[in-house]
Amino acid sequence: MFMRDEYLYGVRARVNAGYGLWQMAFASKADLTPANYEAARAAMQAFKGDEGRSLRIKPTHLVVPNALEGAARRLLNNGTRVETVTVNGTDTAVSVANEWAGTAELIATSYLD
Repeated sequence: MFMRDEYLYGVRARVNAGYGLWQMAFASKADLTPANYEAARAAMQAFKGDEGRSLRIKPTHLVVPNALEGAARRLLNNGTRVETVTVNGTDTAVSVANEWAGTAELIATSYLD
């Protein structure tokens, strides 16, 4: 190469783009409900490393398709939510505190539609 002033070069790679380590994301096809949101957060926070130690994952974002933006905003921003409880065989709507308000930042994207 030095004597003839010719260089042979190239690039070979296998790449992927995403949000980072797989442990930093949680995919779910379940309905966006407070119970399912709680279960997803708990599953992420329970991730362990190779040696069995906690990875200390703290979910900070909720990524949803545009169709779920309204439900996600209600889940993350409203101070209260409505639950249906059964009292003496009668279903009654009750307003309760929303424990998930402010727990994540919402990202609504058309890439998931």
